[in-house]
Amino acid sequence: MSNRIGAATKTRERILQASLALFNERGEAGVSLGQVAAAIGISEGNLWYHFRAKRDLVAALSDELGARIEQNLSRPPAGSAGQLADFADYTRQCFRDMWEYRFLYRRRPDWSAEPALAQRVAAMTERGHRHNEAILAEMVGRKLIRATPTEIRELTANAWIIARYWLDYLQERHGRSQIDETDIQAGVRQIFALYRPYLTDAARAQIALAKLAAPRKKAARG
Repeated sequence: MSNRIGAATKTRERILQASLALFNERGEAGVSLGQVAAAIGISEGNLWYHFRAKRDLVAALSDELGARIEQNLSRPPAGSAGQLADFADYTRQCFRDMWEYRFLYRRRPDWSAEPALAQRVAAMTERGHRHNEAILAEMVGRKLIRATPTEIRELTANAWIIARYWLDYLQERHGRSQIDETDIQAGVRQIFALYRPYLTDAARAQIALAKLAAPRKKAARG
């Protein structure tokens, strides 16, 4: 019995991995259940045992993304001291997760046709906002930023908008077909540019020291 359960769980995970790869590559509309099944060498009937329709796959992948966001934003900062770098890790991981599940950010759930999925997305966004507000409040507590509760709510909404569309912006303006760590770090800088007017002197000093410590680029030889 336990072996059958383990095999079924493994098959389900393989189906989700294949679906994610295909949906990211071709878009959800361009992928059939048969193509997902073929990608991992199982019959379509076997796939139906786990997922009866594409919307079930999308819902499961949406839950995976939600769990990733929850795990990232609910964890305590990496360090106990007041370091900006500890808080930048949250944004960096958000961008990685968004890229890995990018097909979900290309689609808009239809509240009339997909109420359950639309509700999932709305709840995920709401939880993300609450976690980000808590992170900014922690930054206030560690004397990295000065912001009132109202300003924290406003910063959270603006940071979420920037994060939500940063990868789209890179693809649309610069034609990026792949996103790397350099692009992700550029996104982190955009978020912290939003926070810049609220940074304390101690936080600004950390930025200055980081710039001084960064290795200088060698001049190109002509």
